[in-house]
Amino acid sequence: MASTPCDLDVGVVYTNERHYMEPLIATLSASARDLRVRLMLVDNASADGTRDWETAFDETLVIRNATQLGYAENLNQIVARSTARYVLLLNTDMYFDVAEQCVRKMWEFMESHPECGLSGCRLYHPDGSYAYPARRFQTLPIIAARRLGLGHVLPRTLHRYFYRDHDVRDTFECEWLSGCFMFARREALQQVGQFDLRFAKYFEDVDLSLRMAAAGWQVMFNGSTYGYHCEQRASTRLFSRDGWQHIRSYSRWLSKWGFNPRRHIARARSTVDTERRIAAIHRTDPAHASDRSLHVPPPHAISNPDAALSLSR
Repeated sequence: MASTPCDLDVGVVYTNERHYMEPLIATLSASARDLRVRLMLVDNASADGTRDWETAFDETLVIRNATQLGYAENLNQIVARSTARYVLLLNTDMYFDVAEQCVRKMWEFMESHPECGLSGCRLYHPDGSYAYPARRFQTLPIIAARRLGLGHVLPRTLHRYFYRDHDVRDTFECEWLSGCFMFARREALQQVGQFDLRFAKYFEDVDLSLRMAAAGWQVMFNGSTYGYHCEQRASTRLFSRDGWQHIRSYSRWLSKWGFNPRRHIARARSTVDTERRIAAIHRTDPAHASDRSLHVPPPHAISNPDAALSLSR
């Protein structure tokens, strides 16, 4: 007989970041009080292996790669094997304040917000500075401010980009969430499709957030709890490998969604709203249920990665 799914699957991709893994694993398991949690650990062809952490949780699934894969591809392996209602995808450079019970609170948040497909929380750097995990979609001025060091001449652009018009303890719908901490509803992940492999590194989180919203799911920032992120910011060095990778991923984003990605969400949501209204007619007036012109899929029935784009064409 198959075992009952856990309350939460937590996915972590390990390559060779041993110095980050110890605080992550130690605080993660203690930050989910009274939840049945399964650790889904990807050994991304690491040099030293994952055996030190394979018994840290009562339930652990280890996925071993023969060769190193890109981040998005590894996340897809985790999502494909997940069975819990929720999937928490974490960078290895995350850790938690155990007394805060962040993971537990985020699980409760998702339980109380059934229309939310993807959520995140406050994130701080180890020095206490705020990481601004909820952001608006990138524009060329934002890229210039962030990658070319022009933030001092474009302060309003960054103010808007980082949602500085909101208090950090607010709860609100946002455009995208940092991929270092993504608390996702598995049902929503199944419906919007896998991470887009065109974004091998960077923008895979932005792309997923947009597709969630286009499918009618809320992307929400929950400011009532927090975690810590030892953010590397390698992509800020423009002429570094990560800097060029970020630019390449942004060009792919533009190729896929254009300079005004919000229009895809608006149009797709209009379609979803129409479907809901027609579904309501079906419920209240069964005589029209056989009318083929009124037959539409249920809300959220967007089942492939580019459905939102095709809906908006």
